[in-house]
Amino acid sequence: MGRSFVVDINPEIIKWARESAGWSLEEISKKLKLSEKEYKEIESGKKKPTFKQLELMAKYFKRPVAVFFLPEPPKEKPITTAFRVLPKSEKVFSKELRLAIRKAQYLQSISRELMEDLGIDPKGEVEKRNLQEDPIKVAQEERKKTGISIEEQTKWGDPHTAFKIWRSVIESKNVFVFQFGFPVEDARGFCLLDEEPPVIVINSKDDIRARIFTLFHEYAHVILGISEIYSEEMNDSDIENWCNAFAGEFLVPKRALEKDKDFLSFLNSKKLELELIEKLSNKFKVSKKAILTRLKTLNLIEEDEYRKALAKLEKSLPTRKEYYLLPERRCIQEKGEKFISLVLKSKEKGVITMHDAIEYLDIKLKYLEKLLDLVAT
Repeated sequence: MGRSFVVDINPEIIKWARESAGWSLEEISKKLKLSEKEYKEIESGKKKPTFKQLELMAKYFKRPVAVFFLPEPPKEKPITTAFRVLPKSEKVFSKELRLAIRKAQYLQSISRELMEDLGIDPKGEVEKRNLQEDPIKVAQEERKKTGISIEEQTKWGDPHTAFKIWRSVIESKNVFVFQFGFPVEDARGFCLLDEEPPVIVINSKDDIRARIFTLFHEYAHVILGISEIYSEEMNDSDIENWCNAFAGEFLVPKRALEKDKDFLSFLNSKKLELELIEKLSNKFKVSKKAILTRLKTLNLIEEDEYRKALAKLEKSLPTRKEYYLLPERRCIQEKGEKFISLVLKSKEKGVITMHDAIEYLDIKLKYLEKLLDLVAT
């Protein structure tokens, strides 16, 4: 008989789990090999699901099986209430993006609880700004606070090193940075500011150089106190323009450009070549698109020239390959050293158990020692 026995549960929980995960009746019916009519009978309570069907729904909806045995659906904030700025359409809320938002909200709540238990103020240590301020001046001030010079930035070996350093700079301000994968066309990143501590989420499927720009675009949202989902369709708003201008000046300062020999050569020739964009991209450890956009914001190229160069650039970009990461390295990529250190400190102080630590880090015990070695180095 296996797991074909029926289970008595509240059908409202199944409906809640499906809708919150972004699945249609048609999609889940096909996965369960049921007709849509048969599945509707399960959600309406006319028919009880088998335990095997429940396991499959837990797998597809990304929920633990235990949640289906609750007396009523758990109370979760609707996704849209976490953001002050939303895309014009809700098509961006794919299953993967919904899951990333849920994960981020969960880790944010865990971080807050652990910090409070350890007597740490979970509030972000950032100076609040507003849209009336000049984003260029704000970026210059924020950049100066880091103590990182352009000379140091350009000497970093690769963009992965650059991302790691910039991530630690932002996390030192009590802002947690997580990385989850979801379609790049859905969003490049988002931030959660409705609760403390502030959280920035970067799309791990994006190119590493693009992630660096997104990191500071989202940080601009943090200092403005305006949460959003950063997608391509939102690039024309005043808020997005402010955040883009901030990130551009922070990562590629105008003063640094004016001293760069390749940039000066461009100013003399007025001839925009992809070779120049590539050189500046490698030098400042940002994407080629970020360099091109920087030239446009500095009024060095016209809108038409920008769009033509961007189209040409996008055609030349290679398809990004997905690489397998060892569990301990994936944990660091996703959750960051700040969150990992917080969990480990909480375990050391007896605030949580080893079981809790493993659950929060989402890693098996056999990989924990390797994770400790990586965080310590």
